[in-house]
Amino acid sequence: MGLIEDKALVEAALFVSGRPLSIKELSRALGIKSQDYLEKLIELIAAEYAERKSAIEVVRVLGDKYVMQVRQEYSQRVIHLMPRPDLRTGELKTLALIAYLQPIEQSKLVKLRGSQAYEHIRKLLEMGLIYAEPYERTKLLGTTPKFAELYGFPENDPFMIKEAFKKVVHAEYADLIEKLEKGRTASENEQ
Repeated sequence: MGLIEDKALVEAALFVSGRPLSIKELSRALGIKSQDYLEKLIELIAAEYAERKSAIEVVRVLGDKYVMQVRQEYSQRVIHLMPRPDLRTGELKTLALIAYLQPIEQSKLVKLRGSQAYEHIRKLLEMGLIYAEPYERTKLLGTTPKFAELYGFPENDPFMIKEAFKKVVHAEYADLIEKLEKGRTASENEQ
């Protein structure tokens, strides 16, 4: 393939993925061996979008990954048109608790939601809406930039997200929130 075809292929990959892709992922997926060449193609695509002042941009994120996204100044105006992930009610409830209580230990979330929470967490991780990082003998869970973008937050700011989810979670889980707050107060008094 030539330069024009390679550039079009990279642009197509960034468009259809809907998520940040590393140079290595692009290299494997597209069969383009030279990672330097791939980076140059991405820079060319990004420059073309910037030059025509497009609502779309190609940016480097998370260190070595690239994503095609709507520019910030347009994203808030069109966010309501974005497709929402296909989540069942239980998964949405688990996601709402993670968003409100983040970072929350997986073991505590399972106590609150029951053993079905493990399956919910697995799906939310696969969808890239939450992260899970090792913490003592469990994992800490929280929301990701993809979650923030999908649900209309300008950034993945846990405080902002907690405030937004406060009403939802308090209405759905008033009894659980009361238990959690009493548990926090008791453990703070012990210290």
